[in-house]
Amino acid sequence: MRCLLRPIVAAPALVAACVLLAGASPAEQVPSTDQDGAIDRVTLSIIGTTDLHGRVFPNDRQGGVALLGGYLRNLRAARAADGGAVLLLDAGDTFEGGIAANISEGALVVDAYNALGYDALAIGNHEFDYGALDTAARDGRTPDMRGALKAAAARARFPFLAANLIDAATGRPVAWPNVRPSTLVDAAGLRVGIVGIMTRYALTRTLAANVQGLDTTALEPAVEHEARRLRRRGADLVLVLAHAGGACFRFDDPTDLSSCDDDAEIFELARRLPPGLVDAIVAGHSHGAVAHEVAGIPIVQAYSRGSAFARVDLTVERGAGVVSARLFPPQAVCAAVAPDGWSCATGGGTPAAYEGAPVRPDASIVAAMQPALDRVNRWRAEPLGVTLDTPLPRNPDGIESPLANLFADAILAAAPGADLAIGMGGRRAGLRRDLPAGALTRGPLYDVFAFDNRIAELVMTGAQVRQALARELTRELARSRRGIPSVSGIRVRVTCDGDRRELEIFRPSGAPIGPDDTLVVATTDFFARRAARDAVAAPPAAAQASAPLVREAVSDWLIARGGRLDAADFVTPPRWDTPARGSCLAGTSR
Repeated sequence: MRCLLRPIVAAPALVAACVLLAGASPAEQVPSTDQDGAIDRVTLSIIGTTDLHGRVFPNDRQGGVALLGGYLRNLRAARAADGGAVLLLDAGDTFEGGIAANISEGALVVDAYNALGYDALAIGNHEFDYGALDTAARDGRTPDMRGALKAAAARARFPFLAANLIDAATGRPVAWPNVRPSTLVDAAGLRVGIVGIMTRYALTRTLAANVQGLDTTALEPAVEHEARRLRRRGADLVLVLAHAGGACFRFDDPTDLSSCDDDAEIFELARRLPPGLVDAIVAGHSHGAVAHEVAGIPIVQAYSRGSAFARVDLTVERGAGVVSARLFPPQAVCAAVAPDGWSCATGGGTPAAYEGAPVRPDASIVAAMQPALDRVNRWRAEPLGVTLDTPLPRNPDGIESPLANLFADAILAAAPGADLAIGMGGRRAGLRRDLPAGALTRGPLYDVFAFDNRIAELVMTGAQVRQALARELTRELARSRRGIPSVSGIRVRVTCDGDRRELEIFRPSGAPIGPDDTLVVATTDFFARRAARDAVAAPPAAAQASAPLVREAVSDWLIARGGRLDAADFVTPPRWDTPARGSCLAGTSR
């Protein structure tokens, strides 16, 4: 029989007070031994991280993998003293997000995780975002659109798990080097089975070109199949490592689900599993937190971007399995604790402690990342042969963005058969930063657009182009009246009739483009999919693997152009001709 123990420290009921007091420690564990002196009851501390998104460095004295290493060092010492062990698991979406992690295509994070001693990682949807290896993108062959993910897995000293990720050609789980449905690890003399899964909708939340030929299956059958297989192989207990999650806002009672999203995907999974098959779940994906029991299964999850980690202690009796579980509220990764006792101090504060010992960053984790970081910094410093006489802003006062127009010009140049290009606006979901004045290197340009979107070509009529631009204009005006889509190779005239907008499009010569004219439009794969979804264009060709990356097209265009550039070069003459007044464009200016 298994019992559930209350958390050591009850977190306050408020949403903000959702982290365990740094330094809280469990009651002293007295190992149980048999008549021959062997320990027959041990504690396994299961630590879960998730959704790091490449944030390996601290932010305002919170997070960072080196500081996490300090917490782990203290916990491992505690378990070594009582004959137990620590299992370190990550629930995915680990690499994409941080600039240095992105440029290294995850290598920086893998090196840190190797040094931290991770036991397994579940593949998440954003693990596919990098697509092909950057080093293989220019060799003339069609690149492997899972190349970067496979390289990260091959670099890791721990397995990548994905039981419900299916190769459509075989109908079976993918079988790439160091990628498998599950794994068995030894911990304190016990055999621990770990099954990895991802949300059923994972492949719809990444770049479509990178997941062609893959599918996902329902979570419950994949978990049950692998868990039973692990039990047959001698697993003493089975854990699920899931890039699927939930969210709760109170952590004072792990059996009280009243503050939780009761329909969460991970809760539904727990309810559908056969009783006793799975002993605990480490979850992720939703960027929420969980430290609760659902259908008899402890589930833990701790936010995102390295701000906290999750923990559940399982007491395991040899021959009997898990006899009790102790759930901990999410533990903030703090260098120092604020006076409220639970949040991280950005200045001053009480130095953090954990398991009765001070928390100090683990310098070996920083050293492990340094070679990859040096490569990143050398790449960022490479000159592009262009000097900007003025900054290129993404969000100017008017309707157009010089920076976005530069991107549109580069996209058009990368598609020689295209008549025009539709780029992106300057809002946060597109271009992330302005380009500063001065000699331009690869680093600042990458910071503007770090994504692996590719160029796509659409065949559209003049009427469809007008409709697509009108939809984008409506979306942006409904948000912040900033981020109007950039264009190249055409001019757009907007007129107002009261609240009603009319768009006309013209060639650079001034000749009007008729509604039935056929046009080849170069754009991003994101815009192409949205245009197809809105039924204003046919879907782009499925084979996008050989299409250039948007950011590479821009850097190539800048290198070829060289010389000096000015913001005025990209907005003179204006590409959008808009009325100075008019309710249909309220809040914008020319």
